[in-house]
Amino acid sequence: MRQILMLHGWGFPGAVYNSSLIDKLATDFEVRAPDRRGYGGNVDNGDSYEITRLDSPALLVGWSLGGLAALQLALRQPDMVTGLVLLATTPCFVNHLDWTFGMDNEVFDVFHKLVVDDPVTAMQQFVRLNAGRRPDGQSTVVLSDLSSKVTPYALQHGMSELAETDLRDVVTEIDQPVLLLHAADDRVVPATASSWLQENLPNARRFEFQTGGHAFFLQQADKVAEHIRAMA
Repeated sequence: MRQILMLHGWGFPGAVYNSSLIDKLATDFEVRAPDRRGYGGNVDNGDSYEITRLDSPALLVGWSLGGLAALQLALRQPDMVTGLVLLATTPCFVNHLDWTFGMDNEVFDVFHKLVVDDPVTAMQQFVRLNAGRRPDGQSTVVLSDLSSKVTPYALQHGMSELAETDLRDVVTEIDQPVLLLHAADDRVVPATASSWLQENLPNARRFEFQTGGHAFFLQQADKVAEHIRAMA
C-alpha cells in the first residue's frame, strides 16, 4: 500500500489531520501523521519530528512548518520522496532585505515574546489567525482543542526554527513533483510565498483556494483530499 506521511505545522499536533484528511485517505493509503517532540502524544521535548530518515518511499504532505520539514526531507533523501503536497508553505517564514513574502519581523518578534511569556494567550491568538477571514465554527473548535496539546518548550523551539530556516537557495535542487496548495486569505503565510515556490521549484504546480485561511484544509477537506489522492 502506498505511503503518505503528513507533517503538521507549528502549534497543532498531527491529530489536526484526523477528521479532515486522514479519514478520507486511509482506505487506500497507509497514512501516518507523526507528532513533533512535545506535541500531542509525543511527550519528549525537542525541536524536530521523530522521523530523521525515511525507511520506505512516501508522498510527503506538509503544512506550514511541516512543509519546511518536508522540503528538508526531500533534499536529504530524494530517492525516498515520491512527491510533495505543500499546504500554506513558504521557503522562508520571516522577511529579509531581499524577501518580502514573509511575516514582518516586528510582528514575529512580538508574537515570539508572547509565546515565551504567555503561551496560552499566544495560542488563542494563533487559532484566530489560522481560521481565516470567514472562519467556520467547527474549524475553530478543532484548532482550539488541539492547541492545548503542545508543550511551551516545543512552541518556543518551533518559533526559533521558523525564524532561522531559509531554503530559498536550495529548493531548486528538488525535482520531485510538488503540488502547492494555499488560501488567498491566509494571514500567517502570504499566498505569494507559494507562488514564489512555484516559480523556483523545477516540477511544481499550484492551486489557490479563495477562503479557508492558514488552516484551509479543515474547511476544504474534500478538495484537498482529492488533490493529495491525485498526487499519490
